[in-house]
Amino acid sequence: MKELECASCNKRFESVESLEQHNSAKHGATAKKNPINFRKYIVFALIGAILIFSILAVKAYYDKPGDYNEFAKCLTSKGAIIYGNDFCSYTNKQLNFFGKSKSYLNYIKCFENKELCDQKEIKLTPTWEIDGKMYTQVQTFETLSAITGCKI
Repeated sequence: MKELECASCNKRFESVESLEQHNSAKHGATAKKNPINFRKYIVFALIGAILIFSILAVKAYYDKPGDYNEFAKCLTSKGAIIYGNDFCSYTNKQLNFFGKSKSYLNYIKCFENKELCDQKEIKLTPTWEIDGKMYTQVQTFETLSAITGCKI
């Protein structure tokens, strides 16, 4: 009698029935194939959608103009200068009032411009220079508006 061999594991069998039983039990030859797991694809799609939404939300925030752009531009056009240092908590407090609009301010860092700040006799930061007058410490928007005539 001719020996039969399993194509998957090379095990030898004496009958066709033995080979079929082996294939069925060990290799799933007659077993039902697993259906596609859509749950996995749905989870990946949801994660992808959340990532895309997050990226778009962050981009929208950074593309949004600052709340005080016009006020900061007006202060700069009136010649207002703020002297300060990035490591000074009061300077940071003053600049943070402007949020994203602080980029429109004429901001001079005394650490990088020591000679100019010494010449202007800057002792405290922040110090505002407006129309040749010095205003030390953190100033409110109302004060800056009253001095310059800029609308908040």
